[in-house]
Amino acid sequence: MELTHASYVILGLLSERPGSGYDLKRTADVSTRHFWAISFGQIYPELKRLTEAGLVEVEKSPTGSRLRNVYRITEAGREALELWVADTATGPFEVRDEMLLKLFFSDVIAPEERRPLLQAVEARHRMAAADLKAHGQKFRQTHAREGTQDLQIHKEILSFGVELHTWLADWYAGLHARLEEKR
Repeated sequence: MELTHASYVILGLLSERPGSGYDLKRTADVSTRHFWAISFGQIYPELKRLTEAGLVEVEKSPTGSRLRNVYRITEAGREALELWVADTATGPFEVRDEMLLKLFFSDVIAPEERRPLLQAVEARHRMAAADLKAHGQKFRQTHAREGTQDLQIHKEILSFGVELHTWLADWYAGLHARLEEKR
C-alpha cells in the first residue's frame, strides 16, 4: 500500500495518542494546519485504508449513548512512520494560498479595489500568528500540568508558525505601502 501525506499526518498524530477521527481533525487544526492541512474528507477514508493495511487498529469505545471508533497506531504503523520520517528525500516546496492567488491576478481590478484584499490577507496572518501563540501557551501549560513528554520539536514548529505568519503579515503591509507609494 502506498502511503499518502494524509496517511503520515494520521500516523504521526496517532503516534502521540489514540483518538477518533474527530480528535485527529481537532488536533491537526491546532498543530499541523499552518503547514499541512487535513480535512474530514481525507481522514475517514484514510483511517479505513490504514486499518485495512494493519497500520492502525480500531476499538469501539462507548461515549454516552453512542459508540465511537478510537484508533491506535500499530507496531507496523509506527515502523512505517519511522521510515518516512528518516527518509531525507523531499518533494518541492509548495505554497497553496487562495488569497495570494487572488492577489497574483488582481491587476484585473482597480488598485483601490485591491486595498481590501491586502488588508484582509495581512489581518488573516496577524490573527494566525496570535492564534498559534495562544495555542503554544496552552500547549506548554497542558504539558507542564500533566507532566507529559516535553515535545520540544512541537514547540519549535509552533514558533516557526508564529514567526512565519508575522513575517507574512509584515510583508503584505509592506506590499500595500509600496503599491500605494507607486500610485
